[in-house]
Amino acid sequence: MHQIRKGGFRRFAVVVAVAAFGILVVGAHAASAGTLEICKSGANGMTGKTFNFSVAPNAGSTIGTSVKPTGAGFTCTSVITLPGATLATVTESDPTGQSTETASITVIPSAREVAGTNNPAQRRVTVTLGTTTANETIVRFVNQAVGGTSATLKVCKTSETPSFVGRSFSFSVNGGPLVSTTANDAFGDPAFWSCRILGTFQAGSVVRVREAIPAGAEVNYIDTDPGTGLVDFNTNNCVTPTPTQLTCGEAFVRLDPGVTIVQYDDEPVALAGTGFIEICKNPPGFQDPAVTGFWHFTITDQDGNLVTTRDVLTGQCTTAIEVPAGIVNVQESARAGFQLTNVFTIPADALAGSNTINGTASLEVPVSATEDQEVQVNFVNEAIRTQLKVCKALGANSGVLVGQTFNFRVTNITDPDNPVFLGPVSVTAGSTTQCTIFGNVPAGTVVRVDEVFGPDNPNTLFDESGQFIRTNSPGTVTMGGSGTTANTVTITNTAFGQIEICKDAVAGLATQPTFNFRIDNGAMIAVPGNSCSNAVNVSVGNHTVTELNPGDFDVTAITVDPSGRLVGTPDLAGRSVTVNVPYGPNGETVVHYTNAIRTGSVKVCKTIPITSADTLAPAPNGRDYTFTVSIQTSPGNPGTFMQVPLTVHLAPGQLTNCSNFTGSIPVLQTDGKNTIVGVQEQASGGGFVVTDIVPTFTRALCSGTAPAPGPYPGANCIPGGKDLPTRNINFFLAPGPQYVTFYQRAG
Repeated sequence: MHQIRKGGFRRFAVVVAVAAFGILVVGAHAASAGTLEICKSGANGMTGKTFNFSVAPNAGSTIGTSVKPTGAGFTCTSVITLPGATLATVTESDPTGQSTETASITVIPSAREVAGTNNPAQRRVTVTLGTTTANETIVRFVNQAVGGTSATLKVCKTSETPSFVGRSFSFSVNGGPLVSTTANDAFGDPAFWSCRILGTFQAGSVVRVREAIPAGAEVNYIDTDPGTGLVDFNTNNCVTPTPTQLTCGEAFVRLDPGVTIVQYDDEPVALAGTGFIEICKNPPGFQDPAVTGFWHFTITDQDGNLVTTRDVLTGQCTTAIEVPAGIVNVQESARAGFQLTNVFTIPADALAGSNTINGTASLEVPVSATEDQEVQVNFVNEAIRTQLKVCKALGANSGVLVGQTFNFRVTNITDPDNPVFLGPVSVTAGSTTQCTIFGNVPAGTVVRVDEVFGPDNPNTLFDESGQFIRTNSPGTVTMGGSGTTANTVTITNTAFGQIEICKDAVAGLATQPTFNFRIDNGAMIAVPGNSCSNAVNVSVGNHTVTELNPGDFDVTAITVDPSGRLVGTPDLAGRSVTVNVPYGPNGETVVHYTNAIRTGSVKVCKTIPITSADTLAPAPNGRDYTFTVSIQTSPGNPGTFMQVPLTVHLAPGQLTNCSNFTGSIPVLQTDGKNTIVGVQEQASGGGFVVTDIVPTFTRALCSGTAPAPGPYPGANCIPGGKDLPTRNINFFLAPGPQYVTFYQRAG
């Protein structure tokens, strides 16, 4: 293969457009005309392609022009004049017969780009025009291949030989380092193959892939997906390679945007010599009473040449048969009324492949001079009796699964200790229940249908991995009768999405508390502050997240990511939000809660009996009573407190009155413990006795554990919580307004 760089002289774009009222001269300067120049990049493989543009001015008619990039840089039109126009919309279209996408649009000077009009997806922009040829507006378009400019190369290794399956094989690209991947069963479902990414390259490039062929193996074939990616290959002509000539195990692969898969299949090199096989029909443990008589077998070598034929009676085996070593094919002649259900060998790894529909088996036969190393192949037949139907149903809100193909394993579990795999089957889901006929299964057979998922295909909208799909698999049925009505297994799938609940850190706390949530009144979900829950699986559709009452915290904000999934408005008072959850592959829905420590405020009240009014609320000016409110501002032993003075004034004869409230006080300290508040009345000349101090709407009293001289509050608070002789009370702050009433009389 040769790559040829095309040369030639540079071509300049000549632009001629016919306006509605005459000939538009490109490059000429016209009075009161807007000026414009369009440039096209030749990068990303766009060189030599002719791109068409339409220019729609705000005065005059739309005109057309074209640009053919001559190199990797920008190729431009001459100056385009648009009489009477001050604005123009420039729209790009693809070259005839080709598809690209606009990667970017740039306007020079940038200030002439009309805000909000630069739209590469729609391939257009609106600009303010220049006024002369010297200050024209320049619009630059850069394109790339559809899907981007990069391509990924992946290698998949297969073999029909069991001993090769699971073995590592190594590959290189363009002479680079070897990377290894394991071989897959060529007869297995490609959805379950393990493959290896070899690298990411420029889209449209051709790379040289080489397999390091191990001893005893040869390349059977090389293929690509898509098929157009295989430019050239060499499977067996081992020559000295040149830049354009391949040696064995090499291929030239062209990479289109997206993923290109190159598949290598290796098989054993044909062996020299002979070995022995033995053919058995329905050996003990695999007998069906309805299967009787002789069965005819044809034996061929790996090239399809006839070796010999044998007839075998049911329940018996042939004597040892000498055959060429290597791959040997054995085919059973079909008999009406019976089907081949199983083929196995002793040793088990000698079975290179089998096809129960065609009645064939391929064996790996080692070179042997004696019968001691013979390969025994067993053909198991059963009488045809009935058919199994496998159906796919979809649960509620699962229309997104319509069109997805689901795979199943069908197993004979009549003897639960010896299950027999019967084969795979697949069903494509529809808006109603869809079914497929699996095949013939003897009546009385207990069949189990297991749904199986494989790796997700990123190139589809579906979830082949089953990560976001619930299933009621497995399903079982005991085969009976001659139809399929009673021999049906229905597997139901339900699509789901995911919600994740995140709790922002609560400001002012060194140790974050744990908050509890429910989704649709379901199980409780615990989320510590400054963290997120695990993703929770929910059905597709609307769901409500509710924070359970956290006591000392207010919900200050609830946000949803992505924001478009928010339904209605968050209910901060009710601590709930409703979100619309899409199918899982579209990403989880994250609900963020922000909380703040609740606050309280304190006022002090004074109450006296009427008998003390003349003394404690005397004429003519009444009397002021001063209180000190000690508010805890940091935890510790004894902690830090701030003193706030409050005054209660009793007017002449007034029996009760209160102070103003303090400011807002957090009800928790940074260590998460309750805030302590102390209120002490200051001595004001004596002449009264405090008979009681009653807190209202506060938490419990803060009571010391041992006598201490004070000050209070502090390490221990007041023993008992309040001390009437010293006119002092200590308590824990509660959320909201609260007050302390001092009852006193003249004394």
